[in-house]
Amino acid sequence: MNSPEEYLKRTESAVIKIFDGINSYLKILRDALPPVYVGNFGDTQNQRLVYKNWVASNRAAIQSSLEAQREFSAESFALATLCGSLLQIAAMGIQWFSENKEIPEDVPEDLRLLIKTGTKTAKFCIGRRIRSVPIGLAIYAARNQFNHMDDEELREPNITIFNLLAYNHGVAVEQCFKDPAFDLENKVLINFSSNITALLEWRNYESYHSDMHSLIVAG
Repeated sequence: MNSPEEYLKRTESAVIKIFDGINSYLKILRDALPPVYVGNFGDTQNQRLVYKNWVASNRAAIQSSLEAQREFSAESFALATLCGSLLQIAAMGIQWFSENKEIPEDVPEDLRLLIKTGTKTAKFCIGRRIRSVPIGLAIYAARNQFNHMDDEELREPNITIFNLLAYNHGVAVEQCFKDPAFDLENKVLINFSSNITALLEWRNYESYHSDMHSLIVAG
């Protein structure tokens, strides 16, 4: 690979196939959206009767949606595996072609303290910000989590990156909670790759390519 343009071109077909797979899983849910009850909830006999009749008339659609959710849940690890492969391709492109050596001033201080100028990790301090984190670092941490799912604990700065993604979701400080989609202590999740690519809004090749071009070609 002699250039970032060549890297994107040589990996294009593989990435497109990965997105085809990702969207085949997401389609399970898209094709079976649950019916939505529009009415008043309450304890009166009439309100309970109206809701009961609505459930009865929409029973088939409700059942279909529940079945789709169960099917999607069964395939969620497979989906995350494809997303992890996508993050691996993205991370390698940054590792090979990013020329960044500096830590931007707007990177959160607790993260700045963990990354040294001129290191391999500094290469990833690039791109638009999501929840205060450069997307290059989000890709870096997610790729590492994907590759080390069997480890008891990730090393820094990966833990701090995930904590920033988990807490910086725009809710007022007094109401702040840890987003379970990025909480490394969430025992329900083994692979966070799908959640990271969703946060990046990578659900098609065009959105992925736009970011990667800005990271390793235009950047």
